[in-house]
Amino acid sequence: MNLSRRTFIVGAAGAVGTTALASNKAYDNAVKKAKKGALGKVVGSLPPGRYDAHIHVYPGEPNPEALVKSFEKAGLAGGCIFSECPNVFGDNAKKHSPEKSIDNVIKWASLSPTIYPFYWINPAAPDACDIVDMAVEKGIYGFKVIRADGRPVDDKSLPVYNRMAYHNKPITFHSGILWDGRPSSDNFRPANWEGLLDVPKLRFALAHISWPWCDECIAVFGKLLNAILARGEKVPEMFIDTTPGTPKIYRKDALTKVFTVGYDIRDHVMFGSDCRTDRYNVNWTTDWLKFDDAVYAELGLDNGWLDSIYRKSVERYLFGSADTKRSIPTPDGIV
Repeated sequence: MNLSRRTFIVGAAGAVGTTALASNKAYDNAVKKAKKGALGKVVGSLPPGRYDAHIHVYPGEPNPEALVKSFEKAGLAGGCIFSECPNVFGDNAKKHSPEKSIDNVIKWASLSPTIYPFYWINPAAPDACDIVDMAVEKGIYGFKVIRADGRPVDDKSLPVYNRMAYHNKPITFHSGILWDGRPSSDNFRPANWEGLLDVPKLRFALAHISWPWCDECIAVFGKLLNAILARGEKVPEMFIDTTPGTPKIYRKDALTKVFTVGYDIRDHVMFGSDCRTDRYNVNWTTDWLKFDDAVYAELGLDNGWLDSIYRKSVERYLFGSADTKRSIPTPDGIV
């Protein structure tokens, strides 16, 4: 079925009432208080709970009921799901048109007001700006980008990122080594994203803490904060997506550095699983959650910090915030 724009899931918020994800009073009250977006999604604030900000859609017919049940088993209140990879060619490209991919991911998100559909876009495509407009019109909440064939920020992609920023939609980038069977790693070093300084209203996340370049990822985060001194508040807002990536032997060190470097990272570090919608791996997710929680306990992070990591960062990433005051790192320390 070819979905009409902004009409799919007219009763999305109501439909969720039949799912376990919407069964508790705190959730119901939060949904009532929140503003509603075009698809009945919770806009501006997220209900209490933990959110998975990094989930992939694979080819196949959507099964939103199963996804909701998997989230419940994993103890999650919602998350962000990315449409299928757009880099297909030949006859398969016709079956994999942007509009069909957008409709597909929207179906996956159809049974919960706190599962947010993202479109995986190739920003180098000649019609990418038009695709951004169509995706937003249909109800996409953000974008996913992997530039394995070139630098993530270049003359082709900058107009596309500016179009996303115009629509107030965030981008999750793959950053760090990519297991794609080809020599692409040079494109995924975190410093390659410094060019986003030319997209001042953008919110973007570097996924996987850019492993194995976690130190460089943290340094780029600090550089963007420091850039406020020269550019005022006209600086893109960077988030760190902690999705593995990082094997456990490295992960504790990476998370420790993120939370002890001294930069203003509160509400800018979020959790992701890298699971897939069609067979969401509950054991994988809960295992990583337990591992991370143990690291955070050792670091002395309280419940407020845990809420920042698992909910408020995702909330700010999705919707932005009127709170733009940040502590700015300088060569002499933190001010």
